[in-house]
Amino acid sequence: MQYFVNVTLANIYRKPTFHCEVDTQAVLWEKLEMLEKIDSFLRVQTEDHYEGWINEHQVEVCPQPDAEFRLVNALFQAIYEKPDTSSEVIRWACAGAKLPVVSEQRGWFKVLLPDGQQGFIKNEAFVSMPHFVRKELVQTARKFLSVPYVWGGKTPYGLDCSGLVQLSCKLLGKNVRRDAWMQFEDSKPVSKDPAAAREGDFYFFSENGESITHVAIALGDRRFIHARGMVRINSLNEDAADFSPELLRNFVEVRSLF
Repeated sequence: MQYFVNVTLANIYRKPTFHCEVDTQAVLWEKLEMLEKIDSFLRVQTEDHYEGWINEHQVEVCPQPDAEFRLVNALFQAIYEKPDTSSEVIRWACAGAKLPVVSEQRGWFKVLLPDGQQGFIKNEAFVSMPHFVRKELVQTARKFLSVPYVWGGKTPYGLDCSGLVQLSCKLLGKNVRRDAWMQFEDSKPVSKDPAAAREGDFYFFSENGESITHVAIALGDRRFIHARGMVRINSLNEDAADFSPELLRNFVEVRSLF
């Protein structure tokens, strides 16, 4: 038997309590490795190898179903009790979740939930996505413009800077690690000159001059999309209306996964 997230998204906390910092999140049907239990909290490792604490009421212990898991690409989709939008919503699924599909019928997919319920989701939840290429990475990230910044967020309900990068890559079939410093380690150096960034490269920044604390996706011409307050576009061009002098001061390097 295995642990799976049974809610749309669940916070993963630094300590076994709701009254502490959130480090990351896990989404519906994400598989968790249980490492320890204290009261109603479980210390788990997520699919992207992050460790933290989740409340036991947000998970289910069940066997992994023998069904095809499909990646949700739509930002948000309701899962209904019946293949009818007037029926009861039994769960919400968001971009980045993978759902086990058991059948398809007239524009609907029948899916399983970790608690044993079965529900129906519109077929537009699983619109096919292009391959991991520069242009598509940028276009995917743009879908999240104006999504609010949430520390530890990795869903369309709220994103932090590395969560935006991770989710945008995931929707194109590319798995990357969770934090900005991890993404820095896993990408290839391009240049110390921000003007050298191509569309789809990453800009990395450091607030303290030591560790990597921020990441953005380059759009070209020194512009980039990132999560800061909300998902937005800024520039490192001093004459641009959206110029960010602070981020220019904190700029470290251009790196790439391509």
